[in-house]
Amino acid sequence: EYIDTQPPEWFIDLLLPKVNPLSKQFGEGRMVIYAAPIHEIGERWIDIRSIFALGFGIFVFVGLFLYWGVDWLIRPLQRLLDALAGFERGDLHIRLPEFSLAEMDQIGQTFNRMGQALEQSIEQNRRLAVLVQQSGDAILSLDRAGNILLCNPASEQLLGQPASNLLGRKLANLGFSDNQQQITEVLENCSVVENLETSFPQPKGNTVSILLSTVRLMDTDKTISGVICTLRDITDHKEAEAAANQLRETRLLAQHMSEVQEAERRHLARELHDELGQCLTAIKTDAVLIRNRTEQTEPKAFTSAQAIIDVASHIYDVVHNMITYLRPSPLDDLGLIATLEESISAWQLRQPDIDFKLHVSADLDNLNEMMNMTVFRVVQESITNAVRHADASEIAISVTNEHDSGGQDQLVLNIRDNGKGMVIDDFHSDVDFGLLGMRERAHSMGGEFKLESALGEGVSICITIPLGADKIV
Repeated sequence: EYIDTQPPEWFIDLLLPKVNPLSKQFGEGRMVIYAAPIHEIGERWIDIRSIFALGFGIFVFVGLFLYWGVDWLIRPLQRLLDALAGFERGDLHIRLPEFSLAEMDQIGQTFNRMGQALEQSIEQNRRLAVLVQQSGDAILSLDRAGNILLCNPASEQLLGQPASNLLGRKLANLGFSDNQQQITEVLENCSVVENLETSFPQPKGNTVSILLSTVRLMDTDKTISGVICTLRDITDHKEAEAAANQLRETRLLAQHMSEVQEAERRHLARELHDELGQCLTAIKTDAVLIRNRTEQTEPKAFTSAQAIIDVASHIYDVVHNMITYLRPSPLDDLGLIATLEESISAWQLRQPDIDFKLHVSADLDNLNEMMNMTVFRVVQESITNAVRHADASEIAISVTNEHDSGGQDQLVLNIRDNGKGMVIDDFHSDVDFGLLGMRERAHSMGGEFKLESALGEGVSICITIPLGADKIV
């Protein structure tokens, strides 16, 4: 019989009962009854199919729900695994986002802090490695026995050997020239030392001066694992220090010689004034007396007496100029300002074609003798050079008391001319030696010497000398 939904044969066979047909004789005929529950089987098939469809739908829904739920649950773990994989590749910039689950969010924040700490630590180690590699000092890492485990390029340069020859060797056995026993004890005992001076002969044959310092390397359990040793080449510093000491001694000697020279000049000026001056005065007095007595009676004697007077006067003027050059008397009696004014006036009389200008501060009369002589000699030498070599029409001298940037008093001396100028070069000519003398005088007083000049632009000399202890208070 036809039905809308035909169950499959296996389902019909499964549900169709095994019932024998019923047979009944009616007169001449026979009625046979067969069991045919196909409709019920079809209905059950429809019901079962509906149940299976519903179950499948529920299964699919539950599966999708579980898939989404599990994915939602394990997604943070997957991100954590991906971040760990990134760390393994060296990408320490990875950070986890915020998670809705409190536990996962706490794990993520801890992970981010760990990543930041690792990144900072690695960056710090990288900078430290760059610092060690580029350091000008030799830096060596030693174990407890004093063997070299690590060294930077400066170590190779200082010790004169490549790293391949240094690694594994005892630093103390490389052959330090000075304090060898102390260095051996320090390195073998992992002691701490700072700026131990020694020297090291390089393979090229030269010897370098070294400052050796050590610090201990400590493990996390506070046990000593070795030392970090630094070697600093101080050869240039030692040579510069020796040169500075020699220069200081030379300047002290020059200052002493200048003081001796001034003392000799003072003594010679006094002798010329006292001895020769008196003799000239006596000769001139006698000659005047003879001239007055023989003017009418003995013309020849009169003429000779007048000649003696003229020669004595000339000699007296020469001696007076010599005394002024050797030791200007106003410097002791009237001070620096009056001496400079008198000297400039004398120069103006001798060189009327040159306009001399002098500007002096009014508070420079209490300087000590050495300062006064330094200023006077520099002015004297500068004017002499300008008059002889500059072809100048104007010479300006300025001596002032000023304050430096730190508020300290200093004497500033400026001498400037408008002459033909000069090419500033090494000191080798007479003019240059005069400039050298000025510079050394300034340096001996702790001052500075500055020379500016060019062809056609004149010469400018500026000397700055700190007053301080050199000024009498």
